[in-house]
Amino acid sequence: MLQSISTPEKRPLQDARQRVLVVEDEYLIRTLLSDELRDEGYDVIEASNADEALLILETAVPDLIISDVRMPGSIDGLGLLALVSQSHPTLRVIITSGHLQPTLATAAGATQFVPKPYSLEVIVKAAQNRLTKVAA
Repeated sequence: MLQSISTPEKRPLQDARQRVLVVEDEYLIRTLLSDELRDEGYDVIEASNADEALLILETAVPDLIISDVRMPGSIDGLGLLALVSQSHPTLRVIITSGHLQPTLATAAGATQFVPKPYSLEVIVKAAQNRLTKVAA
């Protein structure tokens, strides 16, 4: 149904589904969001923190990243956003947080900010909107 027209380097050519990297340290939130995105037809990769996400980005480039801000590890979600902005400037990133002002996230380069707590419907719709813009 949804297809990516561009094939980022490091992405297997046979995979036509759009790929979303979900970076969230809270297991239940990460699992619920990932399952909902899979139900919508997306290929989902999960990371429990930004360090793990960076390791994933060495071998697979997603079409979209959804990342929390406050997570354990050497960097937080805004640090991940800064590194992604340098290495993959066209990669769209949705930042989520219950502790951050939306203007800080977008000023840091986030494509969109979704405040926590969010409903699955809201975050999935945000992802769909961003991925539609990627494929256009």
